[in-house]
Amino acid sequence: MIKFAEALVIGEGRAALAVVRSLGRQGIPVTVAGYSSKTLAGSSRYAAKRIVIPHPFLDPDGMARALREEAQKNPGRVWIPVTDETLAVVDGLRDSLSGIRLPFPPSSVLELAWDKAKLAEFATVCGLHVPRTLRPRHAREAVEQAVSLGFPVILKPARSKLRTKNGFREGAVRIIKDQKDLISAWNRENDNIPFPLLQENIPGHGEGVFILADRGRVVARFAHRRLREKPPSGGVSVLRESVPVPQILIEPVDRLIQALGWHGACMIEFRIDARDGKPYLMEINPRFWGSLQLAVDSGVDFPFLLYRLALGENPESVLDYQMGIRSRWLLGDLDHLIIRLKRHSGHSDLSSKRVGKLHAVLKFLNPFAGKQEVFRWNDMKPAWVELMKYFGGPK
Repeated sequence: MIKFAEALVIGEGRAALAVVRSLGRQGIPVTVAGYSSKTLAGSSRYAAKRIVIPHPFLDPDGMARALREEAQKNPGRVWIPVTDETLAVVDGLRDSLSGIRLPFPPSSVLELAWDKAKLAEFATVCGLHVPRTLRPRHAREAVEQAVSLGFPVILKPARSKLRTKNGFREGAVRIIKDQKDLISAWNRENDNIPFPLLQENIPGHGEGVFILADRGRVVARFAHRRLREKPPSGGVSVLRESVPVPQILIEPVDRLIQALGWHGACMIEFRIDARDGKPYLMEINPRFWGSLQLAVDSGVDFPFLLYRLALGENPESVLDYQMGIRSRWLLGDLDHLIIRLKRHSGHSDLSSKRVGKLHAVLKFLNPFAGKQEVFRWNDMKPAWVELMKYFGGPK
């Protein structure tokens, strides 16, 4: 392996912290590009340098200028954008980044992943199951199409993030139960990100597969089960456990990755139909995920494997890992508990599985619930920074 090519991690949250710790433990000099002087990833003892760049949501053009200057000053690095918006900014700079190693797919493949309607069409051609997806041009047409799909329907943005001259906009996925809700929701979402999609509702549950691929060849795969989420009704996982990749997903994932010629990391989300067990592709997120540390703790070191791909190596496949490893984001779990204590059992923020308040408190207080994601005895400062921001500013 070519040792000690420097890495630039662009981002500052929990996934970025996992990348910094992974590469830093290998002796790789890591610079963290964050949006303030005190960040989760930048405060790690494994971060050799820290730079402050404009926030992509507020000033993507300013961020692009800062990164272009950084590339000129420090060529030869491996760049790892950690979020959708940082990846979009870096992808826009691709042609001007001479000497920078970028371990992610070509722009055309990224665009296919980001455009949900085009992805649905592509996956269908590849033989994957995809929910019926329609693209109404106005609210009246949305109502007509929803009737043909059958309520409830899913209203989702054409793309999760949209770059504008004033920054990035972020869309939301909504379950629409009737025509009245659809008209107001479609108009509201259309003003945010034009032409939101309608998708048939697939009854069942979600499953995700985390992948690293080398130009269409799956190098590593991983899966986990969500044990607690924020909000409790479904959202960001705050307690999760490593589990085998569902057998039913391996073949469609491999087929899609090969057809795309995917290069780098991604998270592929499916919906398992409760009626017949068929997996329906929902989306591809072409980046690392919030619970990345669990995969590393379970034996799949995605960041280091990605780094090796960036250097042109051909790393061995990592398809087996430890099962039953648990990871806990403590402050996220605290938010989960607070929501449960504040809301009554029928509130929409709570899951259908009823959990008594005392039981929820006892589960939160269990010190053996899972390995701490942010707090590590050999790298304590990130937890301190996160704690100060949690109690010292808006949540």
